[in-house]
Amino acid sequence: MKKTGIDLVTDIQNPSPDYYCTWQTQLFATSDGKPENQRRAICERSLFDTQFPYGWAYFYEQARRDLFLVMDDSWDVPLSNDGAYFGSLLLDEQKFPTFTKNTDNPLSPLVSKLKGLGWKGLGLWVCAQESPLYSVDKSEEEYWVERFCKMKEAGVSYWKVDWGAKALSVEFRKMLTSLAKTHAPNLIVEHSLIKEIIPFTHTFRTYDVPSIMSIPMTLEKLVSFTLQDDQQMKYDNIINCEDEAYIAAAGGYAMGIMRHPYAQNLPDGREDMSFPNFHRKIKTKMYEIIRAARWHRIAPAFSGGSFSVSETVLSDSWKFIRPEIEIEDWWFNVSMVKDFITDGVLTKSAPAIIARNTQLPKVSYDKSGNICYCIASQNPNGVYSVATLGRTSNQEYFLPKCDVEIYTKNADTIGIFGEYSSLTAVTDATFDKVFMQDLADDESFDVTEHIIRQDNRIIISGDLISQIGRLAQPDGDTSEPGVLLKLIKK
Repeated sequence: MKKTGIDLVTDIQNPSPDYYCTWQTQLFATSDGKPENQRRAICERSLFDTQFPYGWAYFYEQARRDLFLVMDDSWDVPLSNDGAYFGSLLLDEQKFPTFTKNTDNPLSPLVSKLKGLGWKGLGLWVCAQESPLYSVDKSEEEYWVERFCKMKEAGVSYWKVDWGAKALSVEFRKMLTSLAKTHAPNLIVEHSLIKEIIPFTHTFRTYDVPSIMSIPMTLEKLVSFTLQDDQQMKYDNIINCEDEAYIAAAGGYAMGIMRHPYAQNLPDGREDMSFPNFHRKIKTKMYEIIRAARWHRIAPAFSGGSFSVSETVLSDSWKFIRPEIEIEDWWFNVSMVKDFITDGVLTKSAPAIIARNTQLPKVSYDKSGNICYCIASQNPNGVYSVATLGRTSNQEYFLPKCDVEIYTKNADTIGIFGEYSSLTAVTDATFDKVFMQDLADDESFDVTEHIIRQDNRIIISGDLISQIGRLAQPDGDTSEPGVLLKLIKK
């Protein structure tokens, strides 16, 4: 292979509404899976004190320009966890003493601080209700207009509207989106929980899934929350698939990253039950975030388009042995987990293949009779993306290396994520050379002599994808490959 001296990754800020969210880092810092302590953990010390387990604002150095930093649950609630403050949207003085010295708009210096560190902007968790302490003698609309104006003044970029007394009210959520368009037009308002709000929102989050079943449950949710084609085409909304970075990259979705680089056990020495290290090793897959964020510069998250799924459905399983270190215990009270456990085994299913704006890829079973999940999309700008995704059986995570065939039309730029035995691209594009680059790197390789051309087919070996797709990541990072393939016409 020969270096080209060319960086194929566009040097612009990722336009997708992607973010890193602090919620699971709040859990880690407290060695506790209980919301009460997690809520106390969000404060300026956690963000800016570099002593372990803090310093969260210094995470993702190579991806910060492409991500918002979202402060999660209770940044506006005092250490007492007094529920009367939920929905106040006023930076708490106990937690942020340095920034609340600016009594006019304390969020403003916080936004400046984070942007100074390279983040795309500040996002905020929002409780779906008014605080009774600050809503006296104000109408619902007056209350929220006041807050939107403050957000615009401070330059806040994102709201993650979550649970609260009005969480299931479509009218309330519609009102927030409408008021934001008028009073803070640069503020992105994310909604969740109720499918009916999707046509009226900027972004819609698929919501929480446990790490041990994240892939099939996220795919399952994407199917559930996708509107019918004739409806989907009418609306300008983007689905956020949370921490599944390669699903976001290949599927044209936004991502809300929950993982963080503290890959060791909890500070008290116990296994991190939110990201078990003996399963998928999510917290040692940091370079997947870099690659997905950079790919979104080229193929941004998009709304609408056709949506299709395979008839083949795959089932993954997890056998509980020591639940206290495998999953947060509150999941056993949630129907999408508890209703799918039989004899101590959690089983979840999802379509084997999902495609947006393109034909379903063809995926062959590997030599052991296993098949991966696969997702692909053709971006409205013409760029093509594909990812293979791993499986879970009992407590083993594995990614079958399958032969995959995709149909890329005239795309001269293809994002490829995951592991393959081979990848065949059926293309209408004309080209003379083929370049390939690790999406986390800054230089491409001429791989023309390492691919096979058969009429309108390009055949790429899985070994080549794996070799180049991991070049930039350091030892100890277990990220799956992610490459940009470019067809070059003289």
